[in-house]
Amino acid sequence: ASGNSGKLGIFFSGTRQATDLRREPVVGTADTNAEGSITTVHAIQNYSNHGEDLFGFAKLNYSATDHDVLNLDANWSRSRFQTPFDSAFGVINDRQTDINGFVNVGYTHRVPAGSHAGSETFISGFYRHGSLNYVPGVNDSPSFTFAPDTTLYNIAEQRSFNLYGIKADYALRMSEQLGFKFGVLASLVRGQENFQSFDSTGAAGPASNSPLNGTDVGVYAQTQIAPSEQWEIRAGVRFDNHNYPLSATTSTNASQVSPRLRISFFPSPATTLWAYYGRQFVPTNTEDLRNITAASAGGTVTTPTLPERDDFFEIGMTHRFPAGIVAKLSAYHKRSAPGIDDTQIPGTAITTDVNIDHVRITGLEGVVEIRPRGPVSGFVNVALNHAYGYGAVTGGFFTTTPPAQPFDLDHDQRFSATAGLTVGKKGLLATLTGIYGSGLTNGVTPNAPGIGGYDSTIASTGVLGTGLFDFNKEFKVKPSFILNGSASYSFAAGRAILRPQLYVDNIFNLKYSLKGAFFSGAVFGRPRTFQLRMNIDM
Repeated sequence: ASGNSGKLGIFFSGTRQATDLRREPVVGTADTNAEGSITTVHAIQNYSNHGEDLFGFAKLNYSATDHDVLNLDANWSRSRFQTPFDSAFGVINDRQTDINGFVNVGYTHRVPAGSHAGSETFISGFYRHGSLNYVPGVNDSPSFTFAPDTTLYNIAEQRSFNLYGIKADYALRMSEQLGFKFGVLASLVRGQENFQSFDSTGAAGPASNSPLNGTDVGVYAQTQIAPSEQWEIRAGVRFDNHNYPLSATTSTNASQVSPRLRISFFPSPATTLWAYYGRQFVPTNTEDLRNITAASAGGTVTTPTLPERDDFFEIGMTHRFPAGIVAKLSAYHKRSAPGIDDTQIPGTAITTDVNIDHVRITGLEGVVEIRPRGPVSGFVNVALNHAYGYGAVTGGFFTTTPPAQPFDLDHDQRFSATAGLTVGKKGLLATLTGIYGSGLTNGVTPNAPGIGGYDSTIASTGVLGTGLFDFNKEFKVKPSFILNGSASYSFAAGRAILRPQLYVDNIFNLKYSLKGAFFSGAVFGRPRTFQLRMNIDM
C-alpha cells in the first residue's frame, strides 16, 4: 500500500511465505567413482525442509522543500526453518530461527541554484538488530568433528547483536567537468554469542560464550574530472579501521588506506572503454561467529577472521549497435592476501567466515542484450572464471584438515552461461531462461603430494591447474543445463487488474548435483517445481 498527502509519502509492504522446499535439496542417491566424485544422480530427495518467512517494510518520505527531503525506512523479518542436513541419519527435527531488522533515517539537502548547483549534503543514522537460534533435534546422532579430533558432537548456537551507525556525505559540484565528494561511515556493534557442542552422552565439548563487540570507521574522498567530452577520470582514497574482538576480554585493530582510480574513454557516443584499479579492504562482520573453539584437545581457540585485503584490476568495453543490440566485454583479476570465504558448520545452516592466506580470481565476462522494436527481446551472458586459493585456511570449522596444496574455491565454476528470451504483447508476458554451469567442486580435494601429483588415495594423474583455462574436471561435478519458464496475462475485471502467473523451474526435471561437500555441505539441484500466483491490483 502507498499514498501521498501533500509533502508526505508513505509505503508499506508485508509478506508471509511458507514452503516445504525452503533450501536446495541436500540429499540424493547417486553413483560415485573411485575418487568419490558423483557420476550419476538417480533421485533427489526432499527431507525435513519446511520453512516460514515473515517480512515487513515501511517507508516515509517528507519533502520539506523542493531541495530538502527526509526519509525513514524500517524493516523486520523472521525466518523459521528446518535444517535437513542430518537427513541421511533419519533426523528430521533440527530448527533454526533468524531475526533481522533495521531502521534508517536520512536527510538530503541539494543546492538548487548558483555556482554549485547540484551539490548535495546527506546525513543519516541507522540501527540494525539480528539474532540466530539453532536448536539440534533431541534425537540427533552426533556427526560433527573438530579436526583433527575424531569425537562426534552435536552443535547448538545462540547469537544476538545490535548495530548503531552514522553516515554523512558531502558532494561538491564545481561544474559539469569537476566534482568532489567526501564522506564518513561509522558503526558500533554490541552482542553476545553462545556456541556449544556436546557428545552422544551429553558431555560438553568445545564451546565459546563471548561478546561480539567491535567498531568500524571509514573516511573517504573522491573526485570526478572530465577534461574533455571523450575522457573521464574518477579517483579516490579511503581509510578504514576495523576494531574486532580477539577474545572475551581483548580486542585489536586492523586498518588500511585504499586508493582507487577509474579512467573512461568515449571514442564515440556508442562506445565506452574503461580501466580500473582499486585497493580494497573488506572487514568481516563482527556479529558473525568469531571467537570459537576449534579443537577439543587442549581447548585451543582460533584466530579471529581478519579483514580481506585486495588488489582489483579490471578493463572493459561497452558498445551499442544499431537495432537495439548492446554488447559488453570485460576482464578482471583480484589478488587477496588474506582472502575471505565462508564455511558452513556441518549438520547445520550456520555459516562463518574463514581466512585463506592467498586467493587469486581471474575472469572474462561477456554480455549481449537484444532489444529490437517489437514484442521479442533477449540476452546472453557468458563468463569464464577461475577462483583458487593457497596457504593456510584459518578461523572456521572443518571436519577434515583444510588443503595444504592450492585448491579451487568452493564457489569456483569455470564456465557459466545464461540466455533468456522474453515475449510481451498487450497483456501477455512469457519468458524462457536457460542456465549452464560447468560444475562446482565435488569435494575431492588435493591436499598432499603423492602418486600422480596427489595423495595416493586419489586415483588421479592430473595436476591442479591454476590458469584461467584449467578446468580441473577431476575435482568438479558434472556440468548441468537447466531450463526455466514463466507466463502471465493481465486483464481488467471491473476496477481491478488481475494477473495470473505460472512459473516452472527445471522444466525437464533433470537430476543433477550442484556441488559436493567442501567448505559447505553437498547440494543437489532442485527438482521440477511449479508456482502459481495471482496478483490483484486495485
